[in-house]
Amino acid sequence: MTRMVLSRALFAAGLAAGLTMAAGTAVATGSTGAYIGGGLGQMGGGGAFDDDAEHWKLIGGYNIDWLPFLDLGAELAYVNGGKIDGRVGDQAATLAVESFQAMAVAGLSFGPLGLYAKTGMADWDAEQRGHGVNRDYSGTDPVYGLGVRAGLFGLSGRLEYEYLDTDGIDALDMVTAGVVYTF
Repeated sequence: MTRMVLSRALFAAGLAAGLTMAAGTAVATGSTGAYIGGGLGQMGGGGAFDDDAEHWKLIGGYNIDWLPFLDLGAELAYVNGGKIDGRVGDQAATLAVESFQAMAVAGLSFGPLGLYAKTGMADWDAEQRGHGVNRDYSGTDPVYGLGVRAGLFGLSGRLEYEYLDTDGIDALDMVTAGVVYTF
């Protein structure tokens, strides 16, 4: 009987120590620090350019692990979209969009997993090209996003949705899968 109680106590102590060490490592994915990363995804247009194209993204930011489960930060991003097919009048045309984004990020951390939302502004440029179509657009408009992340040892995988609410062209939505490294 005593041997069984002792072995259970040792097992519980070992389990507690292991979980404590793992929690310290897991929380490090949402810890304070600078980060860089990139991603690939799909960009979708609306209106006359109701199609999808690939895009790529470079990001950098700084995260503050303010409370045990709350992360706050700021992020800068460059997004380069592929050519979205559409029509202008009777002519086939393409729309290529690129943007620089500055966003505030707030998230909840659950060990190695996390949820986050972001909002900010995007300075974008778009080119419509086709037979008889040669237009350039630009603007600065709001961008919003939601995402999930999973990581360990400073390396996180992210899946996010962003919505660029443009005035000059119809709104754009982006789904991006990426990787981020926190220093």
